[in-house]
Amino acid sequence: MSSPFTVNTITTITQAMMLEGEWRKLTEANNENEKPLQCFMSWEWLSQWLQSYQDYIFELKIICIMQGNEYISIAPFYISTNKTLGITTKTLSFIATNEPENCEVASEFIDIAYSDQHKQKIIDLLTHQLSNITDIHKFNFKDLHKDSLMYAICQKLQPHTIAYREHTAGYQFHTNMTEPCKHSASFLKKKKRTLNKFEKLSKSQNCHFIVVNNIGDALKLFKKLIELHKKRWEHKNKPGVFSNNDFYEFHKNFIRKSFEKGMIVLSAIQIENEIISVNYSITWHNTLYFYQSGIDESYKPNLSPGLLNHLLLIQYCNEQSIRQYNLLKSSKNDYKSQFTQLGNELINITMLSSNKFNFLLLAFYRARQTLKALSKMFR
Repeated sequence: MSSPFTVNTITTITQAMMLEGEWRKLTEANNENEKPLQCFMSWEWLSQWLQSYQDYIFELKIICIMQGNEYISIAPFYISTNKTLGITTKTLSFIATNEPENCEVASEFIDIAYSDQHKQKIIDLLTHQLSNITDIHKFNFKDLHKDSLMYAICQKLQPHTIAYREHTAGYQFHTNMTEPCKHSASFLKKKKRTLNKFEKLSKSQNCHFIVVNNIGDALKLFKKLIELHKKRWEHKNKPGVFSNNDFYEFHKNFIRKSFEKGMIVLSAIQIENEIISVNYSITWHNTLYFYQSGIDESYKPNLSPGLLNHLLLIQYCNEQSIRQYNLLKSSKNDYKSQFTQLGNELINITMLSSNKFNFLLLAFYRARQTLKALSKMFR
């Protein structure tokens, strides 16, 4: 008896762009069921990445599962290449992840779009598909959620691999508008001082909190953010991510295409016509995600412009009836932990597939570790 399910693989960007309707349908259904989908799962983000970062794609491998004529799952994978011991190796990852560090867009919680009705069947079929890919050396999945479909698949895929590594990469931090945060006394003091200082400056000087409402002003503010961001990194003798043209073009085009859809929030602190802080945020499904900032570190009065921008954005969320302010990934000791709730754990998973090169690589690694241990013994 033939199976009612069929599996197809899309390998070109042209074909991928034709999936918009099906992708939106599946992700909208997941969001209605309160699955932990994030702004990086939006069609706008992923489709722009495909266009801006296509030079990093060795091969597109979007696996689609259908029941009859209906899409029940879209797994947005791609293959990138690297050199290991002089040999070109292939890594399978989610699109919008695993770019070179100097142009990394840092997508979090990418997952497979799927129909909850067929969840277990999709897990089984995708595990089978991935375990039978013979020309992949490594699987690399970054910043997964433990409740994600991909995490479940990785657990089932583990016995088919020769090495498996899983570790916590960080945590997301968020403020839910309906749930009061527990703050330290020192932070509450800092918050009160910062807001009071802003209120006094607003009365005595030309001081404003700005959220731009048209694309022209949005692009101007984005340009200012880049300027401030670059200056900050130049002081550290580093180029900063906006120095990379692929990263810059990705965000410029993402903002242009998504602003009119209400997905982009660019906010600023302006004092006497000078911008001292810019925050670039993305809104999706009643959550505002803080993505990037630019701060004028030469501004001397003790205003804490970066902190102030966050505090005013939280007020903005309340005014706009936005359910959550999400500051995305960081460590437990980062500044984000001071005024938000500890959110979801982010998991990185790396697996080596069962092929001859990886067996040799693993043997080489183990031999090197043994030699290191022996050298310590005889010192």
